[in-house]
Amino acid sequence: LNGANLKDANLIGASLKGTNLKDANLERTNLNGASLIDANLERTNLKSANLERTNLESANLESASLIGASLIGANLIGANLEEVDLRRVKLNDVDLDSVNLINVNLSEVDLSDRNLSNKNLSKANLANTALTRVEALGTNFSGANLTGACIEDWNINSQTNLANVQCDYIYLKADKKDRRPHNPNKSFAPGEFTKLFQKAFETIDLFFQNGADWQAVAYSLDKVRVENENTLLKVKAIEDKGDGDVLISVIVPENSDKGKIEGDFWQGYEFAQKQLEGQFQARIEDKNQEINRLFHMVNEQRKLIGDRNININEGNYIQENQGDYYQARNAGIMHNDRSIISDNAKVAGELNENQNPQG
Repeated sequence: LNGANLKDANLIGASLKGTNLKDANLERTNLNGASLIDANLERTNLKSANLERTNLESANLESASLIGASLIGANLIGANLEEVDLRRVKLNDVDLDSVNLINVNLSEVDLSDRNLSNKNLSKANLANTALTRVEALGTNFSGANLTGACIEDWNINSQTNLANVQCDYIYLKADKKDRRPHNPNKSFAPGEFTKLFQKAFETIDLFFQNGADWQAVAYSLDKVRVENENTLLKVKAIEDKGDGDVLISVIVPENSDKGKIEGDFWQGYEFAQKQLEGQFQARIEDKNQEINRLFHMVNEQRKLIGDRNININEGNYIQENQGDYYQARNAGIMHNDRSIISDNAKVAGELNENQNPQG
């Protein structure tokens, strides 16, 4: 079938193991569930083909064009994808662990949430590719094209190779948001992307949903520093992510155990929050006890006065005595929802000795 024209053919479930389809035209061909194990598909046209759940194990796809094809659930283990054009392909549920991706065109492909750690993507075309939340620890991106890619929350480390990356601009948010450089008329200078994002190698990102407890943050950072032999920690940036969410980037020493530091931080943060909450509740309880104590003092004062009645009315004590009225304006107690308790217990517990009778 070398050079055969099978455009738009229906080959669902076909057994084509070891078949030579070099230079063949399989554009829009339906190969759903077909077996192409060890098949030769060099320079084959597979544009927009249906390759869902197709078995391409050890197939030779060198220089083939799969633009817009669907590879959902396909088996690519051991397949040769050198210089293959995979623009806009669907790779959902495809195991890329043993796939050679050197010099592969993966532009406009959604690789979000993939684990690409230790993969070799050197010279790969990743222009406009979604790398959101990708694990790329130790990944080789040397010479790759990352122009227009989205790297929101990607995870890289000091072993991630960004040498000679080609990148005019990048997006830090999905849907082409938060472009860097910000100026749409400006591009990164050669090597600038690598220099800028190497800084991220030595940071940990701490995400706080619905805001951060800043006292707990300060406590935990100091606790982590002490517990990790005075490890130098420095807040690099605090970003408002919208809807009350906050991202804090913390610079850590080179070659430090970032996983341990991050874990220690969250442990300390949660501990501090519980302690602070407990102290807050204790202050509330102390305040309530103080209020009760002050009112007890008022009642005791009533007993001492005898037939005089002390009423609390709009923040004033009104003393009734044989038709004469006295106001204790400095008692410092309000009985309504705006409750204010004076710090001066003596004033709060006693009638103002300086008041003069009226009339």
